[in-house]
Amino acid sequence: MARPGKPLPPARGVALRALSQCLWRGQDIQAALDASLSAQRLDPRDVGLATELAYGYLRLKGRVDHVLSRFLGKPGAMPENLALGLGLAAYEILFLDKVPAYASVSWAVDWAKGQGEGRLSGLFNAVLRRVSDLGEAPREPAFYRQGAADEVDFLCRWHSCPEWIVRLWLSTYGQERAEGFLAAQTRAPALGLVVSHGRQGRDLSRALEHDPDLLARDGRAFAFPPATELDLDAEAAQYVTRQSFAARAALTVLTPGAWPEPVLDACAGRGNKTRHLLELGKSVIASDIHQGRLKALRRDMPEVPCFRARADLPTPMRRAPGSVLLDLPCSGLGVLSRRPDIKWKRGPRDVRDLTRLQAAILDASYESLRPGGLMAVITCTLNPDENELLVEGFRKRTDKARVARTWTTPHDSPLGEFFFSALIEKGK
Repeated sequence: MARPGKPLPPARGVALRALSQCLWRGQDIQAALDASLSAQRLDPRDVGLATELAYGYLRLKGRVDHVLSRFLGKPGAMPENLALGLGLAAYEILFLDKVPAYASVSWAVDWAKGQGEGRLSGLFNAVLRRVSDLGEAPREPAFYRQGAADEVDFLCRWHSCPEWIVRLWLSTYGQERAEGFLAAQTRAPALGLVVSHGRQGRDLSRALEHDPDLLARDGRAFAFPPATELDLDAEAAQYVTRQSFAARAALTVLTPGAWPEPVLDACAGRGNKTRHLLELGKSVIASDIHQGRLKALRRDMPEVPCFRARADLPTPMRRAPGSVLLDLPCSGLGVLSRRPDIKWKRGPRDVRDLTRLQAAILDASYESLRPGGLMAVITCTLNPDENELLVEGFRKRTDKARVARTWTTPHDSPLGEFFFSALIEKGK
């Protein structure tokens, strides 16, 4: 709490609460931000600023930490809550043009005092003023080359990414592609929209397809540059939902309209892909391990039979499915632009655990399929062990399994998110 008379500006308070829940208590950043925003009524401008602060800080935390390390004798010695406040204020100064530096210094110094750390308020003031004095230099790669031990060290600093991810991408994709992926995860992803069925949806689709900023379209799905503000009135907005265009493309390329039925969506999550299958006229059954997600799915799509189940165990169904859709749990390295907290919370050991789980899910799901059925596999990661090698390993150990198709988001895609998908046939 800030000291009486000096309340913490609301957007900063929301962002700090969300970031602390995310980084130290394991919540996803979106869930943490939603909870923090719901705790108080904010002006829409403050909602926007809080969102930009939380996501922007996580995307560029590595740059911020490097800048602050130049002015702190022992960066790791500061209590984590104070280090977070200092980092958020530094992020504002370095990368938010619309916030004057003096305002960032002011709230951060007052906040440090309110934390009972008056002795550190002077340090906050001195460090943040020195950060401000750097001007535009920290926005250029040359700043992060100074004193870098090697190219990997530089890339970690400039692209705000842990070393294990940088090395993985360099060894897998080569310098040029790796740097493209690294750059993409420092920016917000494309805005993905799906328009509903019906006359109103058709009218809205016609308007959107002529928008000069349109990046891509697939039926009723549209992609626009990040932070695009579409001129939609309240009535039109109710026919639009936000959904990753890249995720939808990874499903569409597997031609789900031709899948044999019923289709089991075995890792249904929030049901975006379930809904798309319904719109294609498919008979769908959904399952997930998380009861909360199933509750939301039942509320939004009561016509879909659904049940709680672990996808890595035999599926308790009376009738074998004709197709199984697996939106696999994965490391998420392909969607760091949308979920930047992942890179600060996961490591190589997590990936190894995930690959074992993924293999078990493929084995159990394939076993549940009827002969001649299809298994669709989708991940949102950039890691061969969870993508191509996972599918190839499954094929080698499984009799009569045939990989009909594999696909990845093009490396030069403007969407800022990268998916892998595969379609596997079960022999008769």
